[in-house]
Parts: sequence; C-alpha cells; structure tokens
Amino acid sequence: MTFPLEALPAAVLARTQTWARLGMTWHTRPIEPNHGTPIVISEFESTSWLAAITIWSTGEAELETARLADERIVNKHYDLNTPDDLELLLDDLVALLVDDHIPEAAVVSHAPSAPA
Repeated sequence: MTFPLEALPAAVLARTQTWARLGMTWHTRPIEPNHGTPIVISEFESTSWLAAITIWSTGEAELETARLADERIVNKHYDLNTPDDLELLLDDLVALLVDDHIPEAAVVSHAPSAPA
C-alpha cells in the first residue's frame, strides 16, 4: 500500500480556520524521497504548543507534540490506510490542543530538566 502523501498538505490547509483560531502558524514541507521511502512533514507552532505530523508513503505516521508551559510531550504512532485515517489524526491533534484530550495509546512524557 502507498499512502497518498499529498493528502497531508490538503488536509492541513482545509483546517486553516482552526489553526488561526488556535493561534497556530504552520507549514508543510515538500515531499522528500527519504532514502526510497518518501515522507511529508507538517509543523505547527503557537505560544503554547509545538507539533509535527510526519507521514511516510507506507502509511506510517507520527504525531509529536510538546506543550511549552510544562514541557509535556504527547506522541502517537498511526498506521494510515486512507485519507479518512489522516482526518482522525488531525482530530486527535485538535482535541489535544483545545481540550487537552490525550489520544488513546499515546505516549506521554516530560522533557528532561536541564542540568543544574
């Protein structure tokens, strides 16, 4: 199966009003060959959050987030089969940013403290 990587920039763009309401700036990098397994990355930033979505042509995807106030990290792996699966990933991101709803099966940690 090959996941249509061009679905990410289109899906992110379709949520422009959501990102604006959340004070997020965002950009999607061009699709890169990545050693034979193409990849696309969208990055998001606000005064409160940093986030990135990485998708490989295999359909594997990673959602990586960091809440800046307390350096809490919430990451989740996805296996995308259709663009509808991508919509669920984006829904998880928005729910985390708006309601602090941690996606099921996400890994939660905190950034290590700087040495004293």
